[in-house]
Amino acid sequence: MGGRSASARSRASVCRLKGFACSAVLAILLALPAWSGTALAARVRAPAAETVRVALLADQPQWPAAEAGTTRLLDYLAARRLDFAVHLGGIKGDTESCGDTLLTARQRLLDQSPLPLFYLPGETDWAECHRPVNGHFDAMERLNRLRELFFPADTTLGQRVLPLMRQSDQATFRSFRENIRWTAGNVMMVGLNLPGDNNHYRSEGGRNGEFEDRREANRQWLTRAFSLAQQQNLPGIVVLEHADPQFGNGWEQRGKPSLLDGFLRRRPRDGYLEFKRQLRDLAGRFRGQVLLVHTGAGGFGIDTPLKDASGKTLRNFTRVVLPGGAPGQYTELAITPGSPSLFEVTLKDGPEAE
Repeated sequence: MGGRSASARSRASVCRLKGFACSAVLAILLALPAWSGTALAARVRAPAAETVRVALLADQPQWPAAEAGTTRLLDYLAARRLDFAVHLGGIKGDTESCGDTLLTARQRLLDQSPLPLFYLPGETDWAECHRPVNGHFDAMERLNRLRELFFPADTTLGQRVLPLMRQSDQATFRSFRENIRWTAGNVMMVGLNLPGDNNHYRSEGGRNGEFEDRREANRQWLTRAFSLAQQQNLPGIVVLEHADPQFGNGWEQRGKPSLLDGFLRRRPRDGYLEFKRQLRDLAGRFRGQVLLVHTGAGGFGIDTPLKDASGKTLRNFTRVVLPGGAPGQYTELAITPGSPSLFEVTLKDGPEAE
């Protein structure tokens, strides 16, 4: 790609300067007590373990012109000695073909990462492939093709790989190879296939099979991750997915989803409703810190949008929104077990464009 515009460089500089403030705010939020009494004191007195540094990426490369920039960024992350990278999906532009030629090229690009790279699919990678501009593919067929290309083994992509657990190890969910979990810095990391386009909820009549099957797979996978983290007395859990689940759409006041939502209530069915309700319940019972990471159209952000059933903010839950389509930038997540601030998050610039 050519050099970034002056306005883009200015935005990146502002984010870089504000990163310290963002990190400080997050450290304060996540330092709030999630345990009580002796348990919390024991956590604080424990010697701090070595910090694990993670690069969080999304929505790149989009279009061929961005491929070289993504390769430079991956090399840059390795040179900075981060431990691994997580790509939250969006490996192609919204008007690019979903054909095998492009998907194979992007798989090869990510697989050349010097760092181990965990990849989760986004909506442009499969859920929107039915559109004529993307080749008029069947979305389910493209998702299965992604599974074949990107998830052939129980390891990450990259020149150096790490092991991971896939939901496909369970017979009931044999096809869901993209749902993953692993442990880093004594923290549970769990990845879900939760795309945009309203979670690929289709409003046509009849059974919404793909959505319903994946919703159940996600529900069980997330429940299992929280259960294991609780059993192992882990201090935190990081939930990773692509889509913005729309915490501000009034979902707390909505009743049970119905096929008649679009007719009687004159509003679309919230494809993320069950996910948000489950996350609220699981986070409310979890003794440690919960971090949700996803992409968003409004730029980089950190907040605490989740409330319990009584409307009180869940102080052990924090959301990080990655900037969508921000070539040359990445978000760094630092995990330090035993520290009062378990998670710290900073938006950073990558290498200068050539």
